[in-house]
Amino acid sequence: MEQVVNTYETIRYEVKDFAGIITLNRPKVNAVNEQMTKDVWNALDRAEKDPSVRAVIMTGANNVFSAGGDLKEAFDLPTPIGDEPSEVYREQLETFYRVALKMWDLKKPVIAAVDGYALGVAADWVFSADVAIASNQASIGEPEIRFGAAPATLMMPWVIGIRKAKELLYTGDSVDAEEGYRLGIFNRVVPKEQLMDEAMKMAEKMAQIPPSALKITKMTVNKTYEMMNLKQALDYNLETAISMFFLNQEQEIAEAGRVLREEGLSAFLKGSK
Repeated sequence: MEQVVNTYETIRYEVKDFAGIITLNRPKVNAVNEQMTKDVWNALDRAEKDPSVRAVIMTGANNVFSAGGDLKEAFDLPTPIGDEPSEVYREQLETFYRVALKMWDLKKPVIAAVDGYALGVAADWVFSADVAIASNQASIGEPEIRFGAAPATLMMPWVIGIRKAKELLYTGDSVDAEEGYRLGIFNRVVPKEQLMDEAMKMAEKMAQIPPSALKITKMTVNKTYEMMNLKQALDYNLETAISMFFLNQEQEIAEAGRVLREEGLSAFLKGSK
């Protein structure tokens, strides 16, 4: 069974056999804007309510998962008169966070199939998935600190541990697929051309499990982390991420925006490996 749903502006959504497949599709690098967060959240909700869907796969078109939030758009946001500068970004960060929590709380397993860059909010979404499979061309990181910001969803320390998380978060560095596998970010690494086949195989294995058992197991594992105050920590991080804009030097933010607009993502990430 294959059903293609063409009701979204920035993603493709299809149901193939037992898997709901969400493909981020905003050329050239699938930068996440407000519309994409709405589209992804709604597709996740559709998949959760569809009894034919037993697992969800999130991936990216254009040979990239996503280069993260649309920073060019963010840097051009006007500051309303009378508002605190940091509050301009609150709505954007909250929508990024809302999708990550939807993935975490979804009553069905979510598999991230990662090719190319997964940066910033896109890395948050990979960390929030239940399982992650990478192509051998994948890389993942949280470069926000390089322009004085922080991840909207600080899930990284819960996935890879405190030492390496501090290194990556303090420097904004990325890691490649093999290092990501060693750190436990990715469950496996496969050749680029096998990525979706491997994700479908994983979904098929999960589809053989009784849905109620799978749902309860996910809820129980997640509750273990929530009892360690995972959600409270994520809420706290969101507020601190917003407050960090008070500390930014205007010229530093402007320079980061200039590099992104004029020189592109590769220049911005130079030295991150």
